[in-house]
Amino acid sequence: MPIEGKLYLWGERAKYVPEEMGVYALYDKNRILIYIGGSSNLRETFSRYQETNFSDDPRKREAVYYRRMSTSNWEETVKKLLDEYNHDYGDIPKLNNPLKPEEKVTPEWGFYFYEAFNKPLFEAAFNLEDLKKKIGKVPVTSLEFHQNRGDFARWIRDVFKETQLAERIAKTTSTGEDLRLALLNALGNPEVAECPECETLSKPVKTWQMAGRPSKAGERLQLTIALYKCENCGKTYRNVIKKEKIKA
Repeated sequence: MPIEGKLYLWGERAKYVPEEMGVYALYDKNRILIYIGGSSNLRETFSRYQETNFSDDPRKREAVYYRRMSTSNWEETVKKLLDEYNHDYGDIPKLNNPLKPEEKVTPEWGFYFYEAFNKPLFEAAFNLEDLKKKIGKVPVTSLEFHQNRGDFARWIRDVFKETQLAERIAKTTSTGEDLRLALLNALGNPEVAECPECETLSKPVKTWQMAGRPSKAGERLQLTIALYKCENCGKTYRNVIKKEKIKA
């Protein structure tokens, strides 16, 4: 077990876990581990899951049980737990694996546009290309509603594991039609990354691929890594710009 301790039944009671930093594991109805995550405030995270029914990552609606563990260094602990799981099983839990950006999710995992609470637009996106098309046509009030809540960044990060793209979108502060343009630009150029020193956006000067160890199913995770050199301050840095499953 990646996280030792009592296996709790997921439900309303989960909203009242201790207000502390920690890691958690979600299990399906067969008690199979499906996700390992962490939070700087477990109560806040679990309450959001309960109140929104996992709207930021509908895949987690499979969760029936959970375990939790308090730790101040939760980010490093999550990495360690995933490494241990991968070492034992040749892969990571299925919801920690990324979807391909072009791969369409099932309807229950889609992104559904609203103009306000209880005011749906009946427009939905099922992959990143869909999202780009819908952002180009829905009212700007809907874009501002979702951007202010962080919905776009969460969906991109949690469903497709496109962390760099999600971070770019999360930092977008534009409003009105400028917001639409900023979102479309980000979705059209996921390889652009921000310099960690001066925050200038740069394109990669070089990219290469690395593949991990094959899983028992004969698949492995391939990473596309980009090398950047900031045109403003000259700093060089690297980012993972793509993750995909490949056959061994």
